[in-house]
Amino acid sequence: MRVTAIYLAAGMSSRMGRPKLSLELAPGKRLGAAALTEVLACEEIERVIAVVRENDGMEWWREAKAGDSLGRLEAVACPDSRLGMSFSIRCGLDRALAEDPDAVLIVLADQPFLASSELTSLVRSAQKEEALDYAAFGRRGKAHPPVLFKRAMFAALAGLRGDEGARRLLADGTWRGKLLEIDAEQFFADVDTLDDWRRASSRSAGESRDSAPE
Repeated sequence: MRVTAIYLAAGMSSRMGRPKLSLELAPGKRLGAAALTEVLACEEIERVIAVVRENDGMEWWREAKAGDSLGRLEAVACPDSRLGMSFSIRCGLDRALAEDPDAVLIVLADQPFLASSELTSLVRSAQKEEALDYAAFGRRGKAHPPVLFKRAMFAALAGLRGDEGARRLLADGTWRGKLLEIDAEQFFADVDTLDDWRRASSRSAGESRDSAPE
């Protein structure tokens, strides 16, 4: 199964009050690069398309791109991203379809604690069950991003409107899906406000200390 990741990084950061993806969680680790680095570490993903704002300074992008040894990562500017998430999804999907993938994995750029191992499990789960239309992460029975959508759902994704994300598609009962349950709350943590950023930075600093050689 050929999988393309669509990395949604074109949000307006309205609740943060400043462009958030270039904020540092730790020295040399920017918010926008955190999840992207994990996506690139997932070998089951063939291509990665980052959907960005036209005026994005791209500091976070350059940080992640430096580790893209296989050249899988590209950026697509979405001129209408301010009009809502559906426009960003469509920009990424249009670019992805040029290479005819079997599935797309939609990832939000403000979830810094995603893990490549869990992304790998999600993709492999969808590969094993051909009858599935989508596979998502779940917590207490509720679907959360990232979400993998197979080809049968591409038209429905393209038909989303305004600030509508893909959650409606998962809830309407039309499609066959599976949830991969994750107990760790921090896996789903996103960064929308300054308080969120402070908490994420504190957690990142703790992880850096734990992983440092003695």
